[in-house]
Amino acid sequence: MARITFSLQELVDIAVSNGLLPGEVVRARVKGEKIHFVIKTNTFILPYVPASLSYVSFDGRDAIFKLTDVGGPVNKVMGWLQHALKLKMPPFVKVEYPKVSVDISGLLEEKNIRGLHVKDIVLKDGQFTITTDAA
Repeated sequence: MARITFSLQELVDIAVSNGLLPGEVVRARVKGEKIHFVIKTNTFILPYVPASLSYVSFDGRDAIFKLTDVGGPVNKVMGWLQHALKLKMPPFVKVEYPKVSVDISGLLEEKNIRGLHVKDIVLKDGQFTITTDAA
């Protein structure tokens, strides 16, 4: 068993540098215990949507996050945005607004990481602690 602890900013930096975020997600930054970013929609009417993501829990397989939009009027287009995001998400990410689930086993498999099982993920005081054991 191992415990790995990252600050939330370090986790975002790792995700960005390893291409784990869709190309439509830009300008990711951490403020408190939320990850703020902008979604490029590639549409004329609403080219960018500011949003944030906060960690909710780990259910044994999926890391669960809550997606919120920063601008109030954006709520009206979130159904469309959710549909657009589903088409461009990696296979290990599922968006059911406002819930975003990341299949950690699927992520590890996609990145060819074997022999590792994530047992728990905890976010406390801006620190992500990932507990693993051998698969």
